[in-house]
Amino acid sequence: METQRTKKILIVDNNDQVLLTLQRVLENEGFDTRTTSSGREALGLLKSQEFDVLLLDDYLPDLHHSDFLSQVGKLPVQPWIVVMQASTPTTKDLRQYASLGAIYVVRKHHIAEVCRAVGSCCADESLAKTYIN
Repeated sequence: METQRTKKILIVDNNDQVLLTLQRVLENEGFDTRTTSSGREALGLLKSQEFDVLLLDDYLPDLHHSDFLSQVGKLPVQPWIVVMQASTPTTKDLRQYASLGAIYVVRKHHIAEVCRAVGSCCADESLAKTYIN
């Protein structure tokens, strides 16, 4: 009988309350989570560990999200990328993030939306990169 590995999620956000909320909710859903508010620390974690999903705030205090995602794109093993925004993403936002490797752009204060995106990435990885929401 094959056992399924627990999916690992890296949550990167500059807001401690968002980090704690997402960590608690996703762990209750059965995911293994790590959190950080630093883009540089997140890059270090991505280089030293394999993550299934990267939940990334569109604002990081120490790295611009486009620089961060460009560096993630150079890693030998890349997670599914979900970008979180405080507001509703525009068409321009969707195009920009898609060009940087994101498969979803979600509103971070809509926890159910974030959880659906993570669940979708983890449930059917073969389909996950075919669309961006």
